[in-house]
Amino acid sequence: MNGTSMNFTSFTQAILKNLQEKLGDDYSVFSQTVKKNNGVMLTGIMAKRKNFSASPALYINDLYREGISQEEIRRIADTLCSRLQNAELREDPDLSDFMEFDRAKGKLAFKLIHAERNRELLKEIPHKLFHDLALVFYYTVQEAPFYGNAAILVYNSHLRQWRISEHLLQQTALENTPALFPAVIENMQEVMEKILMGSLEEDLPRRTEGEEELFDEGWKEELTRQMLEEQAKAQSSMYVLSNRQKLYGAACMLYPGVLKAFAKRQGKDLYILPSSIHEVILIPADKEISYKELREIVTEVNRTQLAEDEVLADSVYYYKCSRDEILRLS
Repeated sequence: MNGTSMNFTSFTQAILKNLQEKLGDDYSVFSQTVKKNNGVMLTGIMAKRKNFSASPALYINDLYREGISQEEIRRIADTLCSRLQNAELREDPDLSDFMEFDRAKGKLAFKLIHAERNRELLKEIPHKLFHDLALVFYYTVQEAPFYGNAAILVYNSHLRQWRISEHLLQQTALENTPALFPAVIENMQEVMEKILMGSLEEDLPRRTEGEEELFDEGWKEELTRQMLEEQAKAQSSMYVLSNRQKLYGAACMLYPGVLKAFAKRQGKDLYILPSSIHEVILIPADKEISYKELREIVTEVNRTQLAEDEVLADSVYYYKCSRDEILRLS
């Protein structure tokens, strides 16, 4: 069938129809518009099983294009069906602790978002401004099947429900977050090696039973070393600060003592590059480094390498060790 002039709304309805037919009457298939970070609006597809109150969401915005055919839609629906079934909840998550502050307080944490890009959202949620960023607060879902990989954003309405002040919320989250999500600092070269090793393991052929080994022992390490050799010098002075879960790890730059201890080990102040909401890059300050060049790097990465809802800021920050203070340079 030739491409159609189907718009995104019609595309969404066609996906829902296909999925409902595939999954049957035991499921209720529907779409929902979800407001993400930086004001990004995404359309999520849910398939809620009978007697369940929750369902994972799969976002379909990037799957649509003008002129998409019915055959392509069927293939997309097949893929989504498999993904929904694989991600299906085996049991409803228990969120009863969230309803009362005394039970929820041990799981309240904070993350960083850009203030201006989320100015409408900030009208509805408790927050604390920090330069051009905002600390916002969330409840980390530690119950099965999420175990800390899902979150509920805290709104002003929740404060009223809990009958607590914004100050108490902030104090609680600031104390909890370093314990719930401990900071980790890794050399950029080590991070790139891990990423590349994983990529090579996925992309290169694996030996099957009866076949000879295609590469000698240690081939991945040697190939990785060769591919990273030219980058090693530049990356050796760059470090990635995040948390163990790699979730909202940019907040780690505000953990008490983390930057101070690292700067003392380096014997230098630090440039801080916000590489995403999940991590920042630390660079020991050097006279040869121009902050304007660093800002160009941050801006370029934000525009070309990140999803819009993962961007933190285009700014470059500077940690002054003698004052234990983070300054904004741009």
